[in-house]
Amino acid sequence: MTRSYIIHLDGSAARRPLVEALMARLPDAEVLAAVDGRVLSDAERAVICVPMLHRPRYPFPPRPGEVGCFLSHRKAWERIVASGDEAALIVEDDIVPAEGFDAALALALENAAPNRLIRFPLRDREEAEEVVALSGDVRLHRPRVIGLTTGMQLVGREAAARLLALTEQFDRPVDTFLQMRWLTGVETLTLSPAPVRSAVAETGGSTIQSHTSVLAEIRRSWHRMRYRAKVARLSGAGS
Repeated sequence: MTRSYIIHLDGSAARRPLVEALMARLPDAEVLAAVDGRVLSDAERAVICVPMLHRPRYPFPPRPGEVGCFLSHRKAWERIVASGDEAALIVEDDIVPAEGFDAALALALENAAPNRLIRFPLRDREEAEEVVALSGDVRLHRPRVIGLTTGMQLVGREAAARLLALTEQFDRPVDTFLQMRWLTGVETLTLSPAPVRSAVAETGGSTIQSHTSVLAEIRRSWHRMRYRAKVARLSGAGS
């Protein structure tokens, strides 16, 4: 039986109904207390979040919420390694199963492997490089460029161990780190059509928030575009 770890920030009452629904829907589910990056001091964050560790250089300093999110996923990876299970689901607490979820979950479980990470994306944005498995309308494919968001993933034990070893310190949000398959060595696959959705807008917004000016957002968009182009080139070189 595969375990499920639902990352949930204590005190987030608006998301409790979502957590309870996930507990009822997912295999052997338990709640994993999220790390609140906002309560860490600047000095504590500086120890674990170190700029310019990897190439391409990430153009933005991770926000406190992004640091907490990364540390929460590391807690889940630790649990997978310690459990001895071949793989486990890691699920964020704003996730809602969509149409076709059960078929997608079944296909993912059939194709779990120790050094494999299977993404349950929120949208169908990843171009397939190779189809790995099919079941009815559900497809499991290897994407040319790994997509963003970490709402739900099936993570193998060896993959979790590799990710832990590489992230005692980190320099970017967890989803952008996981894009770097040329660094992680983790085989990353994606399900389609997208089998889950986010209910973040229905539950008071993201716990990773910022307020920036229009000019600052334009600058971020430009830097983000350049960064994504570099990721795409490296993904092609590693495929």
